[in-house]
Amino acid sequence: MATGTIEFVASVKGLRFETIEVSNQHLAIEKIVLKAQDERMNIVFHLDDVFDSEEAAGIANDILPSIINRLAFYSNSPIGEPHSTGGSLPKDASGSSYTVWKDLNLRWGRAVPVLTLGDDKRKELARLLERPYTSNYLYSAYRFAINQDDPVARFMFLYNILLLLNRDKQKQVNNFIRSEMPSVPLSPRPDNPNVIETVYTRLRNEVGHSRAGTAPEQTRKAIQNEVEAFQELVKTAISRVVP
Repeated sequence: MATGTIEFVASVKGLRFETIEVSNQHLAIEKIVLKAQDERMNIVFHLDDVFDSEEAAGIANDILPSIINRLAFYSNSPIGEPHSTGGSLPKDASGSSYTVWKDLNLRWGRAVPVLTLGDDKRKELARLLERPYTSNYLYSAYRFAINQDDPVARFMFLYNILLLLNRDKQKQVNNFIRSEMPSVPLSPRPDNPNVIETVYTRLRNEVGHSRAGTAPEQTRKAIQNEVEAFQELVKTAISRVVP
């Protein structure tokens, strides 16, 4: 059996760990090895009896979303789009082999506290990443949201996930928020005082609608103060409906 590799790199913020080894049911994949340091994550696919670069890339690209999206979700860390840095495949019957390398400069725009994973957490992540992959849209939407450097954009994309999970109805979103956070600040809706909004729905509506007595800079500052707690709330909501 001839073994080769194809490698990818993605920018990562707030996460550092030594190698995590993940198995996969694909017959050509011997293992997938991940490592994160210096705001850079390497993902190496070890492949058996794959001699063609396009075939290798196709196998890896089919699996990558399940790795990247769930790792971002479980670690709550922004992870950028993975890019191939090349690899080395064994020679085929003609004697040809594939070896390509290129260097990428990956940068992030916002500071995030760094979480260094110990052995137990790395083993736990490996187990989670080896589960059957479902609900790609939710994992992908969450990763996209937390990748946003701008807090208002991040907040709005996170709120959209709650709408998705609650039939696009703010009343149901409010009910979920209140059930999870009984002490969440509440206020009456300006155009309908009989409707009580959570602080998160109020801020969402201040961005999405024209509201008298509000100022963009005040709304933005309030969102900056609330977005981290709101992100954890959305993660909880997703955890309730996906494995």
